[in-house]
Amino acid sequence: DGEPLHDRQHPHDLFMELAAQYDRPLGKGVRLQVYGAPVGEPALGPVAFMHRVSGLPNPLAPISHHWFDSTHITYGVLTGGVYSQRWKAEASVFNGREPDETRTDFDFAAMDSWSGRVWFLPSSRWALQVSAGRLNETEPGHDGDPPIDINRVTASVTYHRMTMNDTIWASTIGWGRNAEREGDATNALVAESSVTARAKHAWYGRFEWAEKSDHDLVVPEPGIFNVAKLQAGYTRYLGAWQGFTPGIGATVS
Repeated sequence: DGEPLHDRQHPHDLFMELAAQYDRPLGKGVRLQVYGAPVGEPALGPVAFMHRVSGLPNPLAPISHHWFDSTHITYGVLTGGVYSQRWKAEASVFNGREPDETRTDFDFAAMDSWSGRVWFLPSSRWALQVSAGRLNETEPGHDGDPPIDINRVTASVTYHRMTMNDTIWASTIGWGRNAEREGDATNALVAESSVTARAKHAWYGRFEWAEKSDHDLVVPEPGIFNVAKLQAGYTRYLGAWQGFTPGIGATVS
């Protein structure tokens, strides 16, 4: 209702991705990929937190979400890219505006935002990415001001390793920077890791630091504030049932 979120996390929209993808070889190990979606994800930031293996067991959204992967639900996106076994270069045009508070509709608008991303995979265990984008009217204005445009830059590195006894270890370190049209630029860091053994036991942890404004924190003192969070948790997955794998666990932060 026009008020900032305080001690709350908004729900995601019902439709998170409706997309089509076309892929064909160009020759000499290089392929072309075209992705279009009325609801989808542009080429900006690392893999979204709920899909990263390093954060998969963690049920809580990162406090640095809006510096990295908040565009993972975008109403209107078109992406083109070329890739080979070790690298990928892609660019997107999309609607960078945040969805409204009605979570069951489609929030289409002009596709006037853009982004570019480059991936480099030096081996099967490492994935590095850098990306940048211009997000037009991505955040609502404060106190009747016009919507806020943001220039975003991100960089991340992810490491995965699977051992012979069916244990997966995955870690991600990332940095993001948001620069508003009028206002201070803010930065965020995230470092997270998880170990999942025999698809039953999952231990995970995450450290974050972000520069958040007085508006984001809903505090009366104006300025940019340093916010940090350290979290750890454990999940015990139970036997699969009807295609679902339930789990029970705890986390402290």
